[in-house]
Amino acid sequence: MNTLVLRRRLFYISAMVLLLVPLYFLGKPSVRRQDGSILDQGGTLAQLRTRYDLGQSDLGEMDPASESMRLATLGLRGVAASILWQKAEYYKKEQYWDRLSATLNQIAVLQPHFVKVWEFQAHNLSYNVSVEFDDYRQRYEWAKRGMGYLVKGSKYNKRRTELPYELGWFFGNKLGVADERVQFRELFRNDENFHAEMLDDSGVDFTQRVARGPDTKPDNWLVGNLWYQKAYDMVDAGSRPARSTMMFYRMGPQWRMKYAEAIQAEGILDYPARDAWERAGESWSGFGQRQIVTTYGTTIFLNELEVANQEIARLKGEFEAFCGVTFDRLKAEREDALSPEEVAALAKQETDRTFDELLLARESQNKLSIAPLDIARATPEDIRIEAIQKANQLIQVEEKTRHINSYREQINFSYWEARCVAEQQEAALAARTSMYEANELLDLGELDAALGKFEIAWENWSKLFNDYPGMMLDDAADDVLASITRYRKLLDTPELPEDFALKDFLKFREIHEEDLADPALMGLISSWPKRYPGRNFLTEMLRKAKDAAVPELPEDVPANPPRDAAVPATPSVTPAGDAAAPEVPAPEESLSENTLDAVNPSPTADKLEVAAPDPGAAPVPKVPESPVDTEVGDLPVNSPEDTAAPSPDR
Repeated sequence: MNTLVLRRRLFYISAMVLLLVPLYFLGKPSVRRQDGSILDQGGTLAQLRTRYDLGQSDLGEMDPASESMRLATLGLRGVAASILWQKAEYYKKEQYWDRLSATLNQIAVLQPHFVKVWEFQAHNLSYNVSVEFDDYRQRYEWAKRGMGYLVKGSKYNKRRTELPYELGWFFGNKLGVADERVQFRELFRNDENFHAEMLDDSGVDFTQRVARGPDTKPDNWLVGNLWYQKAYDMVDAGSRPARSTMMFYRMGPQWRMKYAEAIQAEGILDYPARDAWERAGESWSGFGQRQIVTTYGTTIFLNELEVANQEIARLKGEFEAFCGVTFDRLKAEREDALSPEEVAALAKQETDRTFDELLLARESQNKLSIAPLDIARATPEDIRIEAIQKANQLIQVEEKTRHINSYREQINFSYWEARCVAEQQEAALAARTSMYEANELLDLGELDAALGKFEIAWENWSKLFNDYPGMMLDDAADDVLASITRYRKLLDTPELPEDFALKDFLKFREIHEEDLADPALMGLISSWPKRYPGRNFLTEMLRKAKDAAVPELPEDVPANPPRDAAVPATPSVTPAGDAAAPEVPAPEESLSENTLDAVNPSPTADKLEVAAPDPGAAPVPKVPESPVDTEVGDLPVNSPEDTAAPSPDR
């Protein structure tokens, strides 16, 4: 009996040992390096967890303290997190900063994979807490704490692009747009300890060549662009974009433009500034070639507007020829209703039309426009079905072109495209350099030398404004107005000279600021250099007012206008000969981001995001800055720090 029992026990033990072998190969855990990459694939179950992202380790680093905290709460983790959130708000209100930091760390331990925890509390530290201190050095330290908090969060959420995207915003917007931006930029450039900490914690090297400014030190705008590039690389590796495709990918190029603007404001106006604008233009062009899936379900490229217009012209010609007599009859009925002036404007070639005739011809083309389906339905029965098919094909291409126009207008695409080219011109370099030197000489009391430099500046600004009229509506033009005010005081005369080089510019600004400009006229501004090379925009627009007195510049023109003032949108214009595209409602991702541009007209313009109106319609109103995406960009703000919490979508 004892022998039988012993045999059974030995059998059971042997079976258990044998079963451990397949269980080992099935359940062997994977081994990972510190950066999360896999060193050993592990068993079958571990491989399945990796393949289908079933393991917690696939989200990011594992924190033993976090797991212990979850067990200690006995299933009440949500309740504990809510209590800690309330404590954090109380400590912030009472200004118990050390307790606030400790509480935020506890929340992060409880909810390490909830990215909104990291976003919200990082915004609190960098924007809301920092503003409570008077010394800009203390504000800078709290801004860094918020950035470090985001870096820590990214370790636990290695496949989420929201945190690198937020870091790009913080480094650019917080350090480069705040009231203390001059001090913040200088502190950041020389903060070698912070640069080393970020390298150790995130692996992002701030000292690499693409992140260094003219002084060979890290620049906050270029470092912000590094974080955006990291988010873009994560998308290429399979992660989801933090925002809609257009708003997500526009920020990197617009941060390059903000960098170029920043060094110009600091007096760096020679090769480094020109090179910065050249690189920004290349980046913006690359952005225009990215595939964008619209909220309408179509796929577009922002750079394909010209090709789309050519396709419309081709299909329209084929459709009108196919409909033949029917189209001619309907068109003749509408032509009979035109005035003699409209007929004369249409009879001229586009390049031969005067400025008024361009506007008149566009209105006439709208009157002559007939819906393709109306034409197709009026054709004889034997060709009606085929005519309707051709009409639908034409409508689809027109619809796609309207979508391209709509998306381009949201971020002032045409304006920024032209701005990058304009800033590389010799006239731009001479204009900015001469005006900067003139103001410096004026501050030193060297009046005659300042007067000479101003004269050189006005001539070059006049040439630049005529060649690139869109620049008459951005922050550069505001700087010119401020300098003209100083120049007029230097002359000590009530009015500017009759031969003043910027007389037409001042007249244009007067018309624009009084909202008397024709919307169709405003739509021509960005496209003018490409469509009418060699023709002087200001001369043609203002020729009837040539003898009018030059308007006096108001005394209260700000000496240092906000660099992120919104710029009016400059929608793209359908080439003459094509029916004007009807207005399309803005897509969902429309610049609720007031963009840096969508941040000024300038970009920018994501978060309570700086509207650039980033680098498109009426000027975008300023919105309090926040770290969440709203669209430069291009890429601003009144006291960004006092926002209680980030907006839901930058």
